[in-house]
Amino acid sequence: MRGWCVVCSVVAIAHVVLAQETERKILPIAEFQAARAVAITPLGEIFVLDGALSRLYKLDQSGKKIANVGGFGIDREAFDTPLDLTTDGLNIFVADRGNQRVVQFDRNLNFVTLLQNRPTPLPTPGLAREPNTSVGQLWRPISLSISGQGDLYILDEAQRQVIRINPLTFAAEIQQRQNPAQFQFGGFDAGAGNLIEPCHVQTSRSGKVFVSDAAAKAVFVYDLFGNFVTQIGKGLLNTPKGLGIGLVTEQTESGKEIQEWLFAVDESALLMFRAEQQAGFQFLGKITVETLSQVLQAEPKQLKLVDVALLGETLYLLTEKALYLLPRTVLKLAY
Repeated sequence: MRGWCVVCSVVAIAHVVLAQETERKILPIAEFQAARAVAITPLGEIFVLDGALSRLYKLDQSGKKIANVGGFGIDREAFDTPLDLTTDGLNIFVADRGNQRVVQFDRNLNFVTLLQNRPTPLPTPGLAREPNTSVGQLWRPISLSISGQGDLYILDEAQRQVIRINPLTFAAEIQQRQNPAQFQFGGFDAGAGNLIEPCHVQTSRSGKVFVSDAAAKAVFVYDLFGNFVTQIGKGLLNTPKGLGIGLVTEQTESGKEIQEWLFAVDESALLMFRAEQQAGFQFLGKITVETLSQVLQAEPKQLKLVDVALLGETLYLLTEKALYLLPRTVLKLAY
């Protein structure tokens, strides 16, 4: 999940509701068989993975599917259980779990290259976690995110680690085998930052890496170098999955301030936290599927939330069967 959003709202107490500004319910702009992830470019181009068809779709803002690539298989443009995608605005990166690789396309869905092998870095002094891997080690990439600095963070299900690489050179043989500038974190030797059942990774503009963990029922927070910071959402999350980041303009006592929010997709709700450490990763509130069904053309049981992406004043909410666009005026804080 993987874009940016600026939303105007007023901060008061930690509850979020949907404003009843219209009697007409919001219809989905596109439907899918088993959607897995959504990503938005700064130009508003929409990309969605459909796991049932092993296909990557490009959509316009009306939801029209204008291009697609994939299908089940092992060919370079095919997928086997694709689970996540991310974009830097020019390229689309797909985590292909079954084929054990990351595939890169351009924004028109032309194949560019792929990362077939698990990157194995050389020890680098000063990094949070030194590598403990060997060439050819089994890996299953299940999620990825590009940081504001241009680094690609890949979540490996097999080793329960996050790997950071340079996406501009990841197809080179030396990059796939031994890259001294790349490192990994979150594994069994990560202490309090040891991931148990990681699901999704999301980077923020403020320099944090968030990893949702279904078994821990929390979101792990690291800095960009893999140093563990804290856990958030403990006691609030049940089965955290997709993550999204958004820039929110808040009206405070001292005036308007732009803050960064983390959106966490749970099994039956969308939760919001401050994404900045100085704000203590404060919990802001949640929207349940029951509340969402009041403004979306769907019953609560149909709203199996999967992922979320944000751009401008629009929230892109992906369920297993459909993609909804919610205007920022629908999302408000209760006070």
